[in-house]
Amino acid sequence: MAGKRLYELIMQRGGKSSDYSDVVYGTVINTSPLKIQLSNNMVLTSDFIILGKHIGKFKLQGKAIMKGSADMTFHGHHEAADIKKANLEFKKKSMYIEFDNSLEKGDKVTMIREDGGQQFYLFERIGEDGFGF
Repeated sequence: MAGKRLYELIMQRGGKSSDYSDVVYGTVINTSPLKIQLSNNMVLTSDFIILGKHIGKFKLQGKAIMKGSADMTFHGHHEAADIKKANLEFKKKSMYIEFDNSLEKGDKVTMIREDGGQQFYLFERIGEDGFGF
């Protein structure tokens, strides 16, 4: 069985539980340079942190569906719009939306401590509801 084989491989490897990958939580205490405090009071610097592709500024290309109201500025003209439903579809390379999901002091984050504990992959900010951002 696969589970039994995995268990045997783990047992052969040995070591302490801190030698393996794990999910850890922290709080951003500084953004430049990036510093994150873990729950055990250990502070990580940017030398040990790998940011996921949706942390910081990033662009997404593709389809957008908008509902609600919005204030928009196009080519220098500002207009208010009440959008009932708009399906916007553009060729993948012709349109993108730029997001600024940069970390801020006090943000709670989730990371994966890589095997051996020398690198931490930061993949999400925890929102007030306890999920995502």
